[in-house]
Amino acid sequence: MNILLTGGSGLIGSALVKKLIDNGHQVRILTREKEVQHPFYNWNIDKIDEKVFENLDGIIHLAGASISKRWTKSYKKEILNSRVDTANLLYKYVEKLKPKLKFFISASGTSYYGQITSDKIFTENDAPHNDFLGSICVNWENAAYQFQDFDARVVCLRTSLVLAKQGEGFKLLKKPIQMGVGANLGDGKQWLPWIHLDDLVQMYVDAVENSTINGSYNASSPEMINHTTFNHILAKKLNKPFFMPNIPSFMMRLVLGEMSDLVLKGSRIDPAKIEKEGFRFKYPTLEKALKELL
Repeated sequence: MNILLTGGSGLIGSALVKKLIDNGHQVRILTREKEVQHPFYNWNIDKIDEKVFENLDGIIHLAGASISKRWTKSYKKEILNSRVDTANLLYKYVEKLKPKLKFFISASGTSYYGQITSDKIFTENDAPHNDFLGSICVNWENAAYQFQDFDARVVCLRTSLVLAKQGEGFKLLKKPIQMGVGANLGDGKQWLPWIHLDDLVQMYVDAVENSTINGSYNASSPEMINHTTFNHILAKKLNKPFFMPNIPSFMMRLVLGEMSDLVLKGSRIDPAKIEKEGFRFKYPTLEKALKELL
């Protein structure tokens, strides 16, 4: 199929491009980068080259500003607009040019359910939370579901922390432990939902190729572990001691502000819905994932 991909130069996008091409698909990348390792088209918030919509079968929308920069008032606006305004721009062009889209697949986040720590295990039937990231995910998904207007199948993958060798999140978790100064953040009881990059990429490919996949799905490993357990498993795999005292929550809030919720809070996420579609995790446990990543 002819697939248009936004965010194709990022961690997930670059791995996904390769997998889609290996599977025989033609990929067109929309990017603001000056150069990527694949034929690409530049775009901005106002304009897209209309050629990318010719004989187009589907769109995968991964573009979005990082949530790992300090959440100033202006940057919060950028986080939202980089996801929603770009989807709205795509919608405008599809409405005008009328390609016969089979699907529109969008990234989303497990933060849909809120940055909270509780005993609840969240499924796709649960309501969104009204905190900052929850509202971002709601608006993000609403922008995607507009494409049902064109009889396109819409899929939103609510993604947890992506573990990848070159991923910034994994590097940040690994570095202090490698240096022998690893410590739990806050009380360490917060859940840490995660997914291996290879599993996430395969989930996107399945969403392209399996027409029964329709709607929102949790993209998170079936193993549910908290921050403390994650750190101890990682330290063991790195053959490093792990004895430093916990870093108090108030210190994290002083350093990171509101963004500290990303590391101090976390929920358990249930991926059973995507598994019922036939998806099988290659890395269902952290032990198995770390064996490959390290």
